[in-house]
Amino acid sequence: MVWDIGLQDKIVYLVVGSAAVYLGFPLVSSIKSLFSKTERTETSFGCYEAACSACEVKIDKNQKVLSKRKHG
Repeated sequence: MVWDIGLQDKIVYLVVGSAAVYLGFPLVSSIKSLFSKTERTETSFGCYEAACSACEVKIDKNQKVLSKRKHG
């Protein structure tokens, strides 16, 4: 199957253009975050923060190791 040179060029331009757009958005957002003002206010998640701050983490030292060992 032989394709016309013009069609091949359009396919290459489409692939390169879509890759440029795909990679451009993170680049623009990181540049934007570097030069934008930092906000002093933090987002509050309401009752979720209160629930997490009330939690206490307890470590059980008698808990078995989860990795499997070969007995041979």
